[in-house]
Amino acid sequence: MALSSVIVRPLTTQEEMEQQFIWSDQAFSGTPDPTRARNRGQQAFTQPNFMSRQLRGAFLNNTQVGGYALYKWTLRMGAARISTACIGSVVVDPAARKQGVASALMHDAIQIAHDEGHSLLLLDGIPNFYYRYGYTDVFDVTAYDINRAAILAHAGSDYTVQQATLEDAQSIRDLYERRLGSYTASFERSREKLEALLRDRYSQNTILLAHSPAGKVEGYLIASREPAATHTLEIAADNWSAQIALMQAHVHLTDGPEAPASHIYYLPPTSDELYRSIDQLEVPDTSHWEDPSEEWGVRGSQFHHRFAGWMGRIAHLPTLFNAMLPELEARWQRSLAHWSGEIHFAIGDEYVALNITGNQLRLSTTPSPSAITFQCSPQHLTQLVFGYRPVSWIFTQQPQQLSNEVLSVLNQLFPAGHTWISTTDRF
Repeated sequence: MALSSVIVRPLTTQEEMEQQFIWSDQAFSGTPDPTRARNRGQQAFTQPNFMSRQLRGAFLNNTQVGGYALYKWTLRMGAARISTACIGSVVVDPAARKQGVASALMHDAIQIAHDEGHSLLLLDGIPNFYYRYGYTDVFDVTAYDINRAAILAHAGSDYTVQQATLEDAQSIRDLYERRLGSYTASFERSREKLEALLRDRYSQNTILLAHSPAGKVEGYLIASREPAATHTLEIAADNWSAQIALMQAHVHLTDGPEAPASHIYYLPPTSDELYRSIDQLEVPDTSHWEDPSEEWGVRGSQFHHRFAGWMGRIAHLPTLFNAMLPELEARWQRSLAHWSGEIHFAIGDEYVALNITGNQLRLSTTPSPSAITFQCSPQHLTQLVFGYRPVSWIFTQQPQQLSNEVLSVLNQLFPAGHTWISTTDRF
């Protein structure tokens, strides 16, 4: 598509792909390496498109001036499978800024998502930019400092820990499915996709596996890169024995006089991995504590700033509701509620009607005369979909007269707090 004189089209040559990766490396890498970036561009041109990636570039007067990557992934939300256009590596040649290039890229992505039948768009990266194109906040990262001495003081377990190899991709995938796959914004993934991640993005990371005494893989941990392997980017464990074996092996990666007092773990706030850590770990020496209620063995931090982190956008409302329907129906059935009626969702300039009869839910594009209308902006509905804000908050922002029964129905359909974007799902 074109905006002013900017043309956006697929990248078709090795040179174009190399340039895209060089710009991305300069923009997003702490240590830019043109040779590494060029090699990645060559790989993108020659290797199978294992990540369903579409590289698109912006051209001004036939000169490449920017680009982005669009990943066509399937986002999970309970029983629902939602086709999502995931946008990454949005870059503009510094010499071509302020000429409408970034806007052309954004409009192109939205148009593709609509034309190809995606329900959502998802991205992160540039603060205070994407909201201009209808995106809104949907997820805030949570990290936990865990006291190193508390980890090492634990008795440990009889599980053994080894470094993972490419041959372990299936075991890692299975653990991801069991431990992280139930969260909204987890993605369907194949073994081939995970092998590609291990080969490329995490080739320089230490990845540990926990084996039970019977030899079964029951946990994995992905550490941050050397020489500062102090962070756990992702951990998934079936039980505490596997988890503590991984945690102790991880902290030993930084043994020495400069060992940190604590290690950072990225964990879902409702995960068993977090609850186990809180319940099982004790700081061995608390003699210096002044106010125990403000001391910690595990300390959480959540990072908030509007329009700066993970943001989402609806691509097409009826398509989204059709994709969500299995999970909406499952939530309704779990609630054991007995309300029947029809809710007309008037979201911006799009509409969809949801009919509830007993434990069955049905969609239509035309509401019945008795339908109850619920109105909100596309941004607020997006936050409801991801559980980023509760229904009660949306009503403070867009007041409307609805009965308590209908409010209760909406709360059952759109609960809060069920999204987690894992490290290995980032793009």
